[in-house]
Amino acid sequence: MSTLGIGIQLMASELPLILSLIFGGCCSQLITFGQFLFVAVEGLRNHMMWGKYGPCLKPTIVPLSNWFFLVTVFFLVSMLNNLALGYAISVPLHIIFRSGGLIMNMILGSVILKKRYSLGQVVGVILVTLGVIWATLDNASTSENKEGSTKEFITGILFLTVAMVLSAGMGLYQEVTYKKYGKQWREGLFYTHFMALPFFLFFSKNLYYQVIEYNQSPLVPLKEIFNQIPVMNELFTVWSPPILNTFRVHKLWAFLVMNVITQYVCIAGVNRMTSVATSLTLNLVLNLRKFTSLIISILYFKNEFGLGAKLGSFLVFIGTLIYTYSSRK
Repeated sequence: MSTLGIGIQLMASELPLILSLIFGGCCSQLITFGQFLFVAVEGLRNHMMWGKYGPCLKPTIVPLSNWFFLVTVFFLVSMLNNLALGYAISVPLHIIFRSGGLIMNMILGSVILKKRYSLGQVVGVILVTLGVIWATLDNASTSENKEGSTKEFITGILFLTVAMVLSAGMGLYQEVTYKKYGKQWREGLFYTHFMALPFFLFFSKNLYYQVIEYNQSPLVPLKEIFNQIPVMNELFTVWSPPILNTFRVHKLWAFLVMNVITQYVCIAGVNRMTSVATSLTLNLVLNLRKFTSLIISILYFKNEFGLGAKLGSFLVFIGTLIYTYSSRK
């Protein structure tokens, strides 16, 4: 699969996520659980077999300890990123720190795996990172900044820093795993989600209340749901089946289902790319996804596209070209 195809898949997942967050408020745990459950259940068809005593999981090529390590680190990274938002960390600063993972990945790759990067790759990574940061700062509203003590702010920064280092290390570990055991991206996709499901028991109480909240969301016709999605709303103005007006669903559940499906496309693309590209290249593509999501939000919600966003876009474009050209040598 081409990098462009992966990029399109990655971008496709963002808009339903934005919409589901708008209508779902802070119920991110239920969204995440839905995504993990769907990927795990869908993956059973490739990893189940009929054994002596009935259905069982097929033997793995990669040791389960490798997958369990990745799941544990991923869980810690997610927890730290979520905790940071409660310590006077604004959303723009959160995005900026996560964009810094591209440089952190390069540093850890040099120190731990003794990788050597060309000057073009280094310049490309720096330009893309600066572009995302610049565009984010330009789009950041002062109303989004949280007030808090210096101690809280430092604690939040510490959480984000540890999460950034762990995330970069996790990407390198996954790259090494695929090099050693082959391109087992389907196995990685399944087990990193299947083995993560027990972790959601820590949030069972929150999930219960979120399910109640979703069930209390208004019942609306399917057509109203589709009308809130760009492109699809134009499609159904031309052709609109009668069932779309008669069949009603809870609004939050409808957006969750759409998010889960599109996120599966995204996650499958990411895992497939991990098996054929370096961790640094994958991080670059994920940074481009963040940047594209930011640009879409600016255009779709008609926010001001200021000078910083324009210059940031230019830096991301030039940085991507430089990195791509340097990586092909």
